[in-house]
Amino acid sequence: MQTSRTDQPASNSGGSVKEPTGAELPTATAAATAPDPESTLEVPLGSLAIEGPDAIRFIQGQVTNDLSQLTDKRQLLAAICTPDGKLVTIVSIQQVSADHLRLITYCEHLTLLSERLHRFRIRVKAEIHPEEVGWLVDADPRSNPLWPLDSRLLPTTDLGGPATLEHFTRSRLARLATHLPVDAPADLLVAGVPALVANGVSFTKGCYVGQELVARTDSRNAKPPISLFVCRFTPDSCEPFTSIASLPLNLSAESDSSAGEVRALLVEDASVVISGWVKRRFANHVGLLIDGLPEFAIPVALAP
Repeated sequence: MQTSRTDQPASNSGGSVKEPTGAELPTATAAATAPDPESTLEVPLGSLAIEGPDAIRFIQGQVTNDLSQLTDKRQLLAAICTPDGKLVTIVSIQQVSADHLRLITYCEHLTLLSERLHRFRIRVKAEIHPEEVGWLVDADPRSNPLWPLDSRLLPTTDLGGPATLEHFTRSRLARLATHLPVDAPADLLVAGVPALVANGVSFTKGCYVGQELVARTDSRNAKPPISLFVCRFTPDSCEPFTSIASLPLNLSAESDSSAGEVRALLVEDASVVISGWVKRRFANHVGLLIDGLPEFAIPVALAP
């Protein structure tokens, strides 16, 4: 699970209803803006426009959040699932007009998202097409498990150059944020991203694709088989981590040689930040070993 040891997402345990919150947008949400390097960062996100009289009704049946909370000044976080409840991607939704939504997601998932929506667009009066814009996010340095999607996003046509993966990785790990295309294995459930459940899932809305498993997992307070994590710790020496040449790195324990994986790593001053995934029975385990660092055991649990 995503954890910072100090900043934890809101809990939705025990099947209790917790309605998600949305990020506030500037008045001119739909208008592209020039980047402000002092207060915003360029991030590798892409977006799809959903335009037509059925746009809102169609997307309401596809996402985990309730679009009745959406306004032109408020964006919503949500998940897209497969029919059997597996997580496809995370989106931030903005309303441009009554017949026009935009779904913002990771660049790596844009084609996947488009294909998924086209598959379910049956007798729907709405067109789906990618937008030729870049995306900026508030440069807030505080911990945020789903940064940048769970932040105020601004479109721009005045880009300073493509956001490099290396720079983005450093930015998101510094904020203790996961990045689904990198950190997630196959068959991840929505429950494996607790900040998404807390902030991007409505348990009172009508039906959507994958709803049965999402609701059943929550109502039983069941722990998912696999969870994402982001973790910061301070080792005695950072030198072994600076010499790591490639990722992912296998996580192991005495009882299991494959407890999970480290998918991304950042050495920051005297601390180390790692992100990836971990199996259910090792989420609260202290002392997992990182392959390639045989003398080092992770000194903290990978779940709160």
